[in-house]
Amino acid sequence: MQDNRIKSFVIVGGGTAGWVSAAILSRVLSGTDCKITLVESPDIPTIGVGEATIPSIIDMLDFLAISVNDFVKQTNATFKLGIKFIDWLREGHHYWHQFGNIGSRIDGKPFYQHWLKTQFFGSQHELTDFSAAVAMAKRDRFFIPDPKNPNIMSSSTFALHFDAGLVAEYLADYSRVKGVKSVSANVIDVQLDTGGRINSLALDNGQQLSGDFFIDCSGQKGLLIEQALEVGYDNWQNYLPVNSAVVMQTENYGQLAPYTEATAHEHGWRWRIPLQNRTGNGYVFCDEHCNNDTATDLLSKHVQGQAITEPRVLKFVTGKRKKMWHKNCLAVGLSSGFLEPLESTSIYLIMRAMLNFVQSIPDKDLWQVTIDEYNRLMDHEYECIRDFIVLHYCETERTDSDFWQEWQTREIPDSLKTKIDLFRSQGRLFRDDMDLFAPDSWYAVLEGMGVRPKSYDPTVDVSDFSKIQQLLQKHSMALADSAEHVPGHESFIKLLLKY
Repeated sequence: MQDNRIKSFVIVGGGTAGWVSAAILSRVLSGTDCKITLVESPDIPTIGVGEATIPSIIDMLDFLAISVNDFVKQTNATFKLGIKFIDWLREGHHYWHQFGNIGSRIDGKPFYQHWLKTQFFGSQHELTDFSAAVAMAKRDRFFIPDPKNPNIMSSSTFALHFDAGLVAEYLADYSRVKGVKSVSANVIDVQLDTGGRINSLALDNGQQLSGDFFIDCSGQKGLLIEQALEVGYDNWQNYLPVNSAVVMQTENYGQLAPYTEATAHEHGWRWRIPLQNRTGNGYVFCDEHCNNDTATDLLSKHVQGQAITEPRVLKFVTGKRKKMWHKNCLAVGLSSGFLEPLESTSIYLIMRAMLNFVQSIPDKDLWQVTIDEYNRLMDHEYECIRDFIVLHYCETERTDSDFWQEWQTREIPDSLKTKIDLFRSQGRLFRDDMDLFAPDSWYAVLEGMGVRPKSYDPTVDVSDFSKIQQLLQKHSMALADSAEHVPGHESFIKLLLKY
């Protein structure tokens, strides 16, 4: 029988996308005779602003058998319990998007429905008062739950903030140990065969690099997937109009917060991401309402701590490739599309792209049914995340600038409109198993943006309401008390670094 296996993969582009791809691929193909080569340009700097993550980053480290402690030490990482959204609903207001659960089911019904009923009877408790992650985040506390010794705080999960450049270096070392070869060169030409597949790459060092399968991590330009294969792009600027960001790094200032801050401003929003050795800052804005100089001035005025780097401006187009896998090429990272970093999903999408792929690795026949199913899954991932991000904007009460006024009438995806309308009736969310964000995440942002249902699920009336009220009161107090006994975030990291 003829060996029809794919024997060689070529990854074009380094940075986070390239080296995450190499790490996952080399882990899965370890022990085979498959060759993996990564081509990294010596002239193109890593964008390096994808420094906040979601809890799936811990799943990826587990998959790669990488110690969280070692990773934290080597990447200047800090821990993240969620995101604090400031001034999004209106100026002076804030809310939390927590990691982990909010409460737990009571009498078989979602916690949210029981809490919602208490709101109709005058309760002043916010929904995230019942989140262990938020209880710790408010106090700059952190610990890693021990599954062998669960307690009231164990319902929290966590992610990381880290130096993206150091992460790329860490995963490059990991991948090379597993046999990945790297080439420092620029791709100057892409040769296709008569069937339209990529056959080989011409590099500026004179090398002709052939392969059976190619992974495009070349960034927004899509050197392979777009420039060579011309798959096209779905532009989502009509849904998400911000298209620029100015970024800079500053010295740390104040307590080391275990959360990301996202603060709305007149033309977009500003992030603050604390690392062990510095803070990452950025202002994401729409250049139809704000020029680069104005955005740079705003960011410079609002950062805390002494500047370490000069501000620099990045441009992007929100959307995705019409096909992320086409013929013998897979687009990963910015090559596949871009969704603004509001919910820190960029590295998740890199990881998901590769994990979906390694479950679908074809032979040289490249079965079209496999390619189509992969593209369907990734399209749905992007659409679900897009809808979740749009939710942060579309329910705002702000009208203090042209940017926010336009959100009063801006078109939103039909899929999101249906979800919001259903929620407004009786607070119901029907879980989409392919949606990255669980119901508790949707509840937190819907409530945070002032979307309150007209009624609650009447089946919660079966429960003894007075006992439910007492239970919620005790639970909120117990969370707050327990959080006071959790180590400080900075102290936790210092202790971790000793070992």
